[in-house]
Amino acid sequence: MLNEFFNDLNILEKNRLPARSYFKRSVKNLNGVWDFKFFDSPRRIDKDLLFSEVNQSWEEINVPSCWQLEGYDQMHYTDLYYQFPLNPPEVPVVNPTGVYRRDFYLNDDLKEKEAVLRFHGVDSAFDLYLNGEYIGYSQGSRMISEFQVENYLKEENELVVVVYKWSDGSYLEDQDMWWFSGIFRDVELEITDRVNIWDYKFESDFDAEYKKAEACLAVKLNGTELVETEGWQLKVSISTENKELTAAELALSAEAEIKFKDLDVKKWTAESPNLYDLKFAIYDNKGHLRDSVEDKIGFRKIEIKNGRILLNGKQLMFRGVNRHEFNQDTGRTITKEEMLKDVMMMKKYNINAVRTAHYPDLPYFYELCDQYGLYVIDEADLECHGFELTSDYKMITADQSWEKAFVDRMKRLVERDKNRASVIIWSLGNESEYGSNFAAMADYAKKVDPTRPLHYEGDKNVQSTDIYSTMYSSVEQLIEIGSNSENTKPHLHCEYAHAMGNGPGGLKDYWDVYEKYDRLHGGFVWEWIDHGIRSTDESGKVFYKYGGDYGDRPHNGNFNLDGLLFPNRTPSPALKELKKVVEPVSVEAVDLEEGIFKVKNKYDFISLADYQLEWKVKSEGETIADASLSLKGIEAGKTRDFKIDLNRINFAGSAEAYYIYFTVRLIQDRNWAEAGHIITRGGFELKNAKAVTGKNKSAAAAGEEILTAESFDKLTIKTAEAEIIFDKVTGHLESYSYQGEELLLDGPSFSCWRAPIDNDMYILKEWKEKYFLNLMQEYNQNFSWMQKGEAVLINTESVFGAPNQEWFYELQTEYIIDHQGGVDLKISGKLNDPAGSMKTMLPRIGFDYQLVPGFKNFKWLGRGPHENYSDSKESALVDLYQLKLEDLYTPYPFPQANGNRSDLSWLELSGGERKIKFSGSKKFNFSAHQYSEEDFEKAEHLNELQKQDRVFLKLDYRQNGLGSNSCGPEQMREHRLNAVNFIFDLKMEVK
Repeated sequence: MLNEFFNDLNILEKNRLPARSYFKRSVKNLNGVWDFKFFDSPRRIDKDLLFSEVNQSWEEINVPSCWQLEGYDQMHYTDLYYQFPLNPPEVPVVNPTGVYRRDFYLNDDLKEKEAVLRFHGVDSAFDLYLNGEYIGYSQGSRMISEFQVENYLKEENELVVVVYKWSDGSYLEDQDMWWFSGIFRDVELEITDRVNIWDYKFESDFDAEYKKAEACLAVKLNGTELVETEGWQLKVSISTENKELTAAELALSAEAEIKFKDLDVKKWTAESPNLYDLKFAIYDNKGHLRDSVEDKIGFRKIEIKNGRILLNGKQLMFRGVNRHEFNQDTGRTITKEEMLKDVMMMKKYNINAVRTAHYPDLPYFYELCDQYGLYVIDEADLECHGFELTSDYKMITADQSWEKAFVDRMKRLVERDKNRASVIIWSLGNESEYGSNFAAMADYAKKVDPTRPLHYEGDKNVQSTDIYSTMYSSVEQLIEIGSNSENTKPHLHCEYAHAMGNGPGGLKDYWDVYEKYDRLHGGFVWEWIDHGIRSTDESGKVFYKYGGDYGDRPHNGNFNLDGLLFPNRTPSPALKELKKVVEPVSVEAVDLEEGIFKVKNKYDFISLADYQLEWKVKSEGETIADASLSLKGIEAGKTRDFKIDLNRINFAGSAEAYYIYFTVRLIQDRNWAEAGHIITRGGFELKNAKAVTGKNKSAAAAGEEILTAESFDKLTIKTAEAEIIFDKVTGHLESYSYQGEELLLDGPSFSCWRAPIDNDMYILKEWKEKYFLNLMQEYNQNFSWMQKGEAVLINTESVFGAPNQEWFYELQTEYIIDHQGGVDLKISGKLNDPAGSMKTMLPRIGFDYQLVPGFKNFKWLGRGPHENYSDSKESALVDLYQLKLEDLYTPYPFPQANGNRSDLSWLELSGGERKIKFSGSKKFNFSAHQYSEEDFEKAEHLNELQKQDRVFLKLDYRQNGLGSNSCGPEQMREHRLNAVNFIFDLKMEVK
C-alpha cells in the first residue's frame, strides 16, 4: 500500500526543499512522453508496480498535460462546488491516481555537484521515487516543489511520480475553473556546483525626493560548509546595457548582505519598465568560476500614504484584468508563446495590471510582466469557496489546525516571486471568508516582506490587509466608498464587469467614478479568457464545451465562458470597449463651435513625447480635412488645449452630418508595439457644420401613377416598380416585391424580444414566466387607408401585449407608400398600465424583418464597425462602415443575441443589383444575421446554429443595455429600457 500523506493535515511535504526565489539556470528538461497508468484509487496500486517492467498494460501521456484532456478521468467544471462531501481534511478513498514513469540519461559528472529535481505544478499531490528510492512528497498544485537528488542519480535513471487527484490541499483549491489533474507544468533537473547560489532577496528604496536609490541584497549560498572557503569570493554586480552601475566583492560565507547607496537609476514602472542585470558569481581560491546566476531586477518603491497606493511617490491607477492560465486544447497547460501573446495583447489594449487569479502563475509570466510592464497582484493558491454554501463559511479558515497549510501557501508564493519588479501587491487568496489563518498568512508576509502591501477581498474590515477590496460593487456603491472621508484605506475593485457572453456593459460608468475619487484605484475586469474546450462535431464544425457537456454534475454550465478573449484568444467586442474606456490619453471637446479641444495625459509617470495626435474631419466616410499634432511636453497627469480652425474647412455639400476624429499613435517603437500603433481613437459630431438635411423627394415622372386594389382582406398597391400587399386583418405589410422580385419574406413586425444574453440570466425567468415577454403579440383592431395624390396612407390601430397581462401597448402605425415604392413607417406606442403592473425592463423595442437571402452587403452611417449597445459604445465611433453579412455576427461560444449597431442615421443593404436603404428622423439600431432570435435562444453551442435561407434584420428604436448582472449589478438606470411611450419612424427606399 502506498503512503497516504494526502489525507494527513500535519504532513504538507516530505523532504521537499525550503521555498526560495526562482531564477533561471541551465536545466535538463524532463518534459515529453511518459509511461502512464491510471487507477480509480491509490489503494488499487501495488507498490511493486512502480518499479516493475513497463508492459502493454501501460499507456503513454504527455508531460506536462492535464490528464482529463489526455483521455483519463472525468472532465468537471464548477464555480464553487466541491466534488466530494465536505469532511475536512478527509478526501474519498476513490481518489483517481496516475502513475507516471520515464527514463532519462545523464552524461554529467556528478562529483562535487548538487542536483535539484523541480516540479512547477502537479495537481493536487504526489509521491516521488527515483531509481527505486523514495524521494519525497508534496502538495499544493500551483506552486514549485523541489527535491535534492544528487545522491540518487546515475547515468541511467528511472523517475516515478504517483499523482493523487484529491488531497487535503484540495479543500484549499476550490477556484472557479475546470478541475484538472496531473503533472501540468514543467519538470526540470537542475545541476550545479555543490557550492552554489541558492537564494537571494533584492529590495530597493529611494530618498525622500525619489532621486537617489538604495539596493539591499541578501544572499544565501549552499555548500560553503563542504569546502575550505578561504580565498573564495562572491562577486556581485548590477549593470544595464553593459554599463556597470555598481559592484562588490565579498569573502564567501553561507549568508551575506550587501547594500549599495546613492545610486542613479531609472525607475521601474509599468509605463517605463526599466530593468537592470544582476549578476552573482562564486570563484574558488584558484580563481575558477564555480557558479553564477543572472537575473533582472527593477528599482521601485511601493507605499500606502494617506489612503493612496503609491509607486515611486506617485498614485497608481490599475487598468487591470483577472487572468487564469488556460488553453482551449490543453487546459491549464500553457506555452511561453501563449503567455507572451497575452502580455502583448494586454499592453496593446491599454491594460496595465493583472491579478493572477487565483494562484501563482508560471515564473515566465512574471518575467514578461517585468520586461514589458504590467503591475501584478500575485495571489496565493487558496480558495475555499464551496464552504459558503455550508453552515460555516469559516469552517477551515478559522480552524487553527489548518494554519500551517494556509501559511505554507503564502510562504511559497512570497519566496518564489519576491524579486519580481512587477509584483507590487501580495494577495492572500480568494473567496474564503476571513479567519485567523488569513491573519497568520498576513503576519508571515509582513514579516518577511514589509515592502509590499497585502490584499484580500475577504478581509472585509481590513484587519490584516492594507487595501479595502470589493467585488462587483455597483457604481453607486463606489461613489459612496470614494466619497467617504472616514475611510483611510485605499480601495481596489479586484473583480468587476463580469465579461460573460455579450457584455459587460457600463465600463465607462465605472471609469468615470474611478477617475473622480482619489481613494479609488481602478479595478480588474473578470476575466481575461473564456474557458471553453475546443471540440469538433461529426460534420467538422468547431464548438466549445463547458460545464455539463461531459456529464459532470453538479456543474455551473457556461459560467466559465466569461472572458474578454474567446477561447481561441481572439478579442471579443468587450476588449475593444475596454481599450477605449481605460485609454491612457484622452481628447475632450472644450468648445466644439470654436474648435477647442483638450488632450489629457492619464499616464501616471511618462510624458507624451513618443505619441502623436492625428485629426480628421469626415462626412459620410469622406475625409475633407486632416492634420497631425505633436504631444511633446505633456507630462503625466497634465493637459493641453489646442484649437482647430474650423472656418478653414470646406463644409459645402449635401452631407447630413460632419464628424471630427482623433487618433493617438505611437511614433517610436516599444518592445510591445511598433511605431504607428493606435493607443486610442475618439470623435465628436460638429454641431456648427452647415449640414444640409431633409433631402427633397424626387418629383414624379410624367405619367407615373400609383394603383390600388382592395379585397375583403387584402390591400394591394402598385407603382411603376413595386407591388406592396397589406393584410387588412393583421394590419401587417405582407409582401414587398420590386420589379417582380420578392424582397421581404416577413415584416416589419413589431417586437420587444431579443434572444437572452448571459447578463439576462437572473431576470429571464421573470421575463418569461411572469410577464411572458417572449409571447407578446400584436392584435390589430382597426385598418384604414386612403389615397392622397401620389401616395397611399395606411393607418392601423392595434394592441401589443402578452397572455394574461393587464398592461399592454396601444400602437398606432402609419404607412405612407409613395409613387416610387418608398415606404415611410411611423409607429407610436402608448403604454396602457393603469395598475402599474409592468415593473420590469424590456429587451428591445423595434421591428423584425425577414429578407430574401441575396442581401449580403451592409453599409451604414452610425457606430461601428464592431457591435455596440447603449452602455457599450465608447469604442464604436460614428462613421461610414461596410461589412459582409457574416461579419455582423459575433460568435459567442454560448449563442445569444449579438451584433447590434447603434446610433444609425441610415442603413443600406445590397445584393446583386438590388439595394434597400433605411433611414429615420432619429438615430436607430440594427442587427442582421442568417439566424433568427429563436435560433440563438435554442442553441447551446456554436455548431447547433444552422444558417437559414433568409436574412433576419432588426431595426430598433432602442435596445436594453447589457450590464454585467451575470455576476454583478444590473444596468445603470439610464441604460435600462423601461416600458415607456415612444415614437419611432423609418423610411425604406428600394433601388
